[in-house]
Amino acid sequence: MASKKPAKKDIAYITIIVVLAFVLVVTVMQNTITTGSQKQVLDSVEGVYKLMTESDTEVLSVKDEGDLYRIMLRLKLAGGDVLKEVYATKDGRFFSESGNIMEISAFTERLGKEKKFAECLADKKFLVLGQKNEPNTFQQLLIIGNFANKVYVDCSGANLQACQQIGITEIPTILYNRMNYTGVKTLDWIESLTGCKY
Repeated sequence: MASKKPAKKDIAYITIIVVLAFVLVVTVMQNTITTGSQKQVLDSVEGVYKLMTESDTEVLSVKDEGDLYRIMLRLKLAGGDVLKEVYATKDGRFFSESGNIMEISAFTERLGKEKKFAECLADKKFLVLGQKNEPNTFQQLLIIGNFANKVYVDCSGANLQACQQIGITEIPTILYNRMNYTGVKTLDWIESLTGCKY
């Protein structure tokens, strides 16, 4: 028995079915890759804020803005929830908050170093006494980094009298090993004094 040759019409149908199947597979794969990539970006941004605030962080919404994701976060801080709107590149390399653009991996690495440094200072009973709204105190806290609150004692309001009673006459003052050091100190000076390394 001779085999029947497929008609041109049948070949056209088979070709259309194969092309449609290919398009469907590619579309599903792209959506899976995009969803996976988006999750990685969200996890990275959420991780930055968890590390920075040392508190729970929740992604409330994500909006595709072309080459960026607009992400609304809820930071669950001790003083109450704070909402943050940040933008992140779809490749997960950069994020932006209030116009400041930062590379996620470099910023996370820096936060890790700052946290370790501040914890070392706190373990050694190193304290910075001052007033956050005073420029020199603010500069000293910036030198220590994002986790300076671990070693900061506010000398305003109800604490003003207590600071005066322990001999604080100028701010900022660093209190370490029962010695007072006044004025803004460099990172090198702090490392040399305490042995803590940034």
